[in-house]
Amino acid sequence: MDLLLSLAGCFALPVVGVGIVLLAIWIFRLNKADKNKRARKRFEQLSALRKKGVTAPAVVLSAKNGFSSGPDSGSQETSITFQLEVQPEGRAAFQTTFQDWVPGRGYRYRADDAGRKIWVTYDLNDTSQMMFEYYDEDRKHLLGRAGFDKLQKRYDAIRKTGEEGLAVILETEDLEITNVIERDHLKQTIMRMKLEVTVKDGQTFPVETQALFANASLHKYVVGKKVYVKIDPQDRTQVALDRSAE
Repeated sequence: MDLLLSLAGCFALPVVGVGIVLLAIWIFRLNKADKNKRARKRFEQLSALRKKGVTAPAVVLSAKNGFSSGPDSGSQETSITFQLEVQPEGRAAFQTTFQDWVPGRGYRYRADDAGRKIWVTYDLNDTSQMMFEYYDEDRKHLLGRAGFDKLQKRYDAIRKTGEEGLAVILETEDLEITNVIERDHLKQTIMRMKLEVTVKDGQTFPVETQALFANASLHKYVVGKKVYVKIDPQDRTQVALDRSAE
């Protein structure tokens, strides 16, 4: 009898262990499904607000940090309650308080951040319906980067089939739309350039183009320097920077 009880105990322990593992997996999947459901609901709410709402700048008067997790399973966000003065263009400014999730797990809003500018979208008919869009310093990147990336796809095609020309740089401008990795780690800058292009038949004409540069090479792309470009034969206003002439 003792032998049978001992054998039963040996088998029971692995069974209990497997049961605990299966229970943990079930709880994890249930929790993930619940988070995904909340994420979909939040996405739908935010999409609806963007369609009917107004996006406007706002000055932070104060802010209180909350949890650092995010409303969905894959986010890295922090819950912050903002007290704001919203300053919509062509409308009266107003003060309000609202809570939303901002990018950055573990982010902590500092007291000296009061006065910082953010952008929000809200319902004109119900200003309590409000969402965080982005910080003002990220605005140029978020709004301008999509257009730049679209241009680069077109420029890649022009570089393969375009006509080569020599150009003089007339004007440059830092578009300030690099992302954090490009700006702080890779040390790169996205520039708009106004050029005077000369093609093989001797014709000259002004154009504008955009490109991503390593900061270490920017001295080759200042006003007065020459560069080689590729020109779209179907539309000479479309020019892709190829390389420095130095």
